[in-house]
Amino acid sequence: MVRFSRVAAHAVPLTVGALLLTTGVSAAQPSTVDAAAARTEAGINALQSIKKSLSPAERKQSSQLVVEKRLRADRSLAAKLPEYRSGVGVSTAGTVAVDIAAQSKAVANAVKAAGGAVRYVSPDGAVRADLPLSALDAIAGRADVAEVKPAARATTWSEPGNRDLRQAVAAQAAAATQVSEGDKAHGADTARTTYGVSGSGVKVCVLSDGVDSLAKSQSAGELPAVDVLSGQKGSGDEGTAMLEIIHDLAPNATLGFATAFTSEASFAANIRALRTTGGCQIIVDDVSYFDESPFQDTQVAQAVNDVTAAGVLYFSSAGNSGNATDGTSGYYEGDFRASSSKISGVTGTPHDFDPSSTTQNFDALSAGSLGKPVTLFWSDPWGKSANDYDLFILNSAGSVVASSENAQSGTQNPYEIASVPTTGSGFKVAVVKYSGADRFIALNVIRGRFVASGSLKAFSTNGVTNGHSAAVNAFSVAAAPAAGAFTRPLETGDPANPAGPYPGLYTASSKWERFSSDGKRRVFYNADGTAITPGNVSSTGGTVRTKPDITAADGVATSVTGFQPFFGTSAAAPHAAAIAALLLSGKSTATPAQIRAALVSSSIDLGPAGFDTVTGSGVIMAGPALAALGVAAK
Repeated sequence: MVRFSRVAAHAVPLTVGALLLTTGVSAAQPSTVDAAAARTEAGINALQSIKKSLSPAERKQSSQLVVEKRLRADRSLAAKLPEYRSGVGVSTAGTVAVDIAAQSKAVANAVKAAGGAVRYVSPDGAVRADLPLSALDAIAGRADVAEVKPAARATTWSEPGNRDLRQAVAAQAAAATQVSEGDKAHGADTARTTYGVSGSGVKVCVLSDGVDSLAKSQSAGELPAVDVLSGQKGSGDEGTAMLEIIHDLAPNATLGFATAFTSEASFAANIRALRTTGGCQIIVDDVSYFDESPFQDTQVAQAVNDVTAAGVLYFSSAGNSGNATDGTSGYYEGDFRASSSKISGVTGTPHDFDPSSTTQNFDALSAGSLGKPVTLFWSDPWGKSANDYDLFILNSAGSVVASSENAQSGTQNPYEIASVPTTGSGFKVAVVKYSGADRFIALNVIRGRFVASGSLKAFSTNGVTNGHSAAVNAFSVAAAPAAGAFTRPLETGDPANPAGPYPGLYTASSKWERFSSDGKRRVFYNADGTAITPGNVSSTGGTVRTKPDITAADGVATSVTGFQPFFGTSAAAPHAAAIAALLLSGKSTATPAQIRAALVSSSIDLGPAGFDTVTGSGVIMAGPALAALGVAAK
């Protein structure tokens, strides 16, 4: 199994090619501009010549797979693109991890016959596999294959910092169990005594990477028995840390687990299985797949919709991609605006990021964006895009070092993804409408940031929280520190991060994490792809979901190595789920709507009065929520 937790790819991408583009900096010397323009034109012509000459089988493959394959086969083409990185991880055996949209289960057998290894087959036939690069055309050319793309990547929302900060203290108290500071900051410790609740009679289940240290935590008295779905233990330990948080706040709740990292289809299947097979009443996850649409509920969000319709309370991390309020956002959305200027060699129309009379074809990336994935979505229905948009990443010399140029002709997804190189500087992003109609676009450098650079102004917006965390009935959970501040600056020169109230309680003056992702979330399509506002998929169309919903604790103690302390919305979501378990154990007949109303109405408002795009309704508190639900004190 390939696991892409925290954006770690399973193999090192082959470095091939270079593509140069004008910098857009008017102060550059004319000779520099002319030379860059010439290199730009040559490089882009090389890439777009590939797009214009796709075979029928290649039209079913992502542009990165096609470019990687052709560059390996054509030395003259590779010579024109010496710095270009496809982003495709090719193993020493010549295989690539792929997701295959198949229409029959015979495809899995064909993959094996071609020398591939099948990792997962969904009930509808979709396959995740390690496939020889040389077999791509044969598999994609089958009539029962709709698409072949690099395996969808995912991330958990823990935030690496000085995680060993409390290890010395923990070593001195090795005989004692670790208790999350969120237990006290949320008032859960006193609420258990006051209301006589403990999570008894409630099953809470976690979806994350894995539970490698589960037995160790159980031996140390940190965790009770955990019901792990058969074959779904996963790999990693974030799941163990999340389970410890839930057990700290709701010590008598029954616990369950399944991995979210086998594949996106498997994630969706495990959400449903935790309800049907696992009998879970509350489910919480901290995972996002990069190709989850912001504009429509796709497969994982649809699974969330299914279980919440059946009465499950579902909690999900809002994300750690920053927010517009704190100036930490690497997200931009808005109506496509045709630029009046061209990018050398590009077929199509660049997007103009600047709404003023000034034209700006690029949005610059921070130094902290190195190695980060960049995604582009636009407001076409999933699997039915007839408008073709492309994504380019450029370096300080104007070279396009990465791109995504999938062909959209009516049956593809409105989605492109590329990755910022891990070294270099001065990177910037361009969005090009290759053909078709203007659409509302969403551009996201995941865990990165848009910044001003030279003559380029920074353009970013709120609204990065998306995917299944933004499902209508899910609780999208933002983060606020419970105890010590997150010690690593998010970017060089950033102000200090806030500290939490521990050993006190959260108050209206408490601060949220500067990395916590914001909303709101505009959605244009129903899950089946029908338009919410037919004929209007612009900034005035669709519907707006008020996400995130609530805020909970992070920066807390666990016994799990690597999560000491545990920062990120990955830690916040299990705190919220555990408090919901206390409510449900106090009133077993409570409906999901009643639980939601109690949590939201009793939350402590942070920031501007009322709902805000970073913290939602505010930080939830156990005692007031129990009182709001009508649970009597003992």
